[in-house]
Amino acid sequence: MLIAAAPPTDPKISYGELWHLSWPMVLSMFLLFSVGLADVYVAGKFEPEVQGAVGFAGQLLFFFGVLANSLGVGLAAIISRQQGAADTAGLWHTGRQGVLLATLVTLPLALLGMVLARGELVAEVVPPGVARVAGALLPYYAAALWPQALITIGGAIFRARTRMLLILLCSGSTALLNLGGNFLLAFGFGVIPAFGPQGIALATCLSSLAGAALTLIILGRQGLFRGSWAFDWPGTRRILKIGWPIAMLQMGWSLGGLVLYAILGHLPTQAVAATAALTNGLRIEAILYLPVYALNMITAVLVAQAMGGGEPERAEQTAWKIGLVAAAILALVAVPVFIFSREIAGLITPDPTVRELTHLYLRFNMLSQPFMALGICLGGALEGAGDTFGVMKLVLVALWLVRLPVAAGLALATALAATGVWLAMVLSIILQCWLLVHRFRQGKWKGLNILGDGAG
Repeated sequence: MLIAAAPPTDPKISYGELWHLSWPMVLSMFLLFSVGLADVYVAGKFEPEVQGAVGFAGQLLFFFGVLANSLGVGLAAIISRQQGAADTAGLWHTGRQGVLLATLVTLPLALLGMVLARGELVAEVVPPGVARVAGALLPYYAAALWPQALITIGGAIFRARTRMLLILLCSGSTALLNLGGNFLLAFGFGVIPAFGPQGIALATCLSSLAGAALTLIILGRQGLFRGSWAFDWPGTRRILKIGWPIAMLQMGWSLGGLVLYAILGHLPTQAVAATAALTNGLRIEAILYLPVYALNMITAVLVAQAMGGGEPERAEQTAWKIGLVAAAILALVAVPVFIFSREIAGLITPDPTVRELTHLYLRFNMLSQPFMALGICLGGALEGAGDTFGVMKLVLVALWLVRLPVAAGLALATALAATGVWLAMVLSIILQCWLLVHRFRQGKWKGLNILGDGAG
C-alpha cells in the first residue's frame, strides 16, 4: 500500500519549524491567487471583450512564466546544496548566474512582445474584438515579463536559503500593489485618472517593476552584487539541466488540461455544463493545494540542503515527514469538502446541471487528495535532489498514458460521460503517487551530483 510504505523515524525537522517555513509561502501564494481573481473581476466591469483579452494575456504570462519557474527550480536546487555545504561564495555566484540567465531569456521576449502586441498577429489567434483590446493591454503585460522573472529568481534564492519571510515581503508586496492598482488605475480615484481596461495591465506592469526593485535591493544588501558577473557556461548548464524538465512538465500538464476540456467539449450532452464544472472544480482545488505546493518547495530546499551537508538519510527522513504531514492536511480538508460538496457547488453556480456535475467532481477528486499531497511532496524531494527528469517522466506518464486515454474512453464510449473524466483523474493521481513513491524509495537520487560537471 502507498501509505504503508513506512518512512524512517525521528526526522530532525519539527512541526513548529515546518509551520514557520510554510506559512509565509502559503500567504504569498494566496495573495498571488487573489490577483488573478481580481483581474477577472475588474475586467468583468467592462465589455466582455476585456475579460477575453485579460484571460488571453494571462495565458501568455503563464506560458512565459514557466521559463522563469523552471530556472528557479534549478537555481534553488543548486543554491540549497551550496547553502547546506556552507559555500557562501558559490551560492551567490550561482545566484548571479540565475539573474543573468533570466535576463537573457525574458528581456528579449519582453521587447519582442511590446513590438508585436499591436500587430495583426494577435488577431490571428483571438476574435477581432478581443484582439483590439488585447493590442492595448499586451505591451504592458510584455513589459512585466522581465521584472516578474527577477522576482521569481529572487524568490528561488530566498527559498534556497530558507528566508521565507523575504519571499512574502517581495511577492506579497507585489501582489498587494497589483490588487490595489487594479481598482485605482482602472476606475481612478482622486487625482489618479481612470485608465479603463488598460489600468489592469498597467497595474501588473508597475507592481512587477516595484517588486523586482525591492527584490534586487534586498539581494544586493545580502551579497548578490559582491562578485563577478562574468557569464559562467558550466554553471548555467547545471541550472538548465535541472530546470528544463520542469518547463516541459508544466507545459505538458497545461496542455493535458486543454485536452480534458476538449474531451468534455465533445460529450453528446451536457458538454457546456461539464466544462464549467471542470473549471469550478479546478478553482476549488487550486485553493486547497496552496499549503501543499508550499510544502513541496520547502521539501525540495530541505532535501537539497541536507544533501549539500552530506546527510542523505536526514534528507530522506525530512521528505517522508513533510509528505505525510501534507497528506494528513489535505485529508482533513477533503473530508468537509466531500461531505458538503453539493452545498459548495451551489455557492458557485445556480445552474442545476453545472451544480450536480461540480458536486460529483468534488466527490470523486476529494478521494485522491492525500495521494496528490504525498506525491507532490516526494516529487519536490526528488526535484531538490536534482532528479527533475525522473519527476517529469513519471508525472507525464500518469497524465498522457493513463488520465487522458482513460478519460476519453470512459467519457465518450460509455454512459459515464463527465463522471468518467472525474474517475480517470482520481486513478491517474493514485498511479502518479505510487510511481513517485517507488522512485523515491529506490534511493538513486542520493547519488546525484548536481554541483559537478557530471551533474545528474
